[in-house]
Amino acid sequence: MAQKCVFCGREIGLFSRENIVCGGVEQPSCSECHLLLRNLSQKERGERALATGRAVEPERIMANLEKEEQREKEDRERQERARQAIQTDKTCLRCGGPMERYGRKLFHLGEEGLFGPVARDGLLASWLEADVLRCAQCGWAEFYLPAPPELPNDLLKKEDTVTCPVCGREHSVSIGCPWCAMRGGAEQYDSAREEPKPKDGRQKPGSKPPWEK
Repeated sequence: MAQKCVFCGREIGLFSRENIVCGGVEQPSCSECHLLLRNLSQKERGERALATGRAVEPERIMANLEKEEQREKEDRERQERARQAIQTDKTCLRCGGPMERYGRKLFHLGEEGLFGPVARDGLLASWLEADVLRCAQCGWAEFYLPAPPELPNDLLKKEDTVTCPVCGREHSVSIGCPWCAMRGGAEQYDSAREEPKPKDGRQKPGSKPPWEK
């Protein structure tokens, strides 16, 4: 008895029979149908075989398709959880899409020397750690610093100051008012440059008039 193709229903010749796996079960098919269906997935071929009503072991095909559907659902849920884990609250500057964490990169703050990155003063260079964010829509990438650099303690410590009672400006408690000192020095310098004049307006003996100097 000649066997028929599961998909088109035509009788298969002795030399034109091709078996194709559909949903995990081999199905007899003609060479023409095999050529049309070989590039489809197992799931699509199984669904087409069940739709014809001529599939071999349809219950087994249906069970395999349900298992495949369950695996695809679990994969989608896993991918969604992974995508939520890398999502950020930032948006892309180009297209407005969501920015995702793409990793972390280290930049050395110096120049490349013979024994690795060194600073310009010859000491070992420090490293800058930055987060790489990538847009999920257009692929635009940006660098973000995870935290601002820590300032030295001597810069964070605020020096005690007092207010000068003369000029009203603040200065360090360890020294006197620098502004008053500068003003006092300037006044002494100006007074030293001025020559005392006689009260009657006459010149001192032996001095020359201004136009002869």
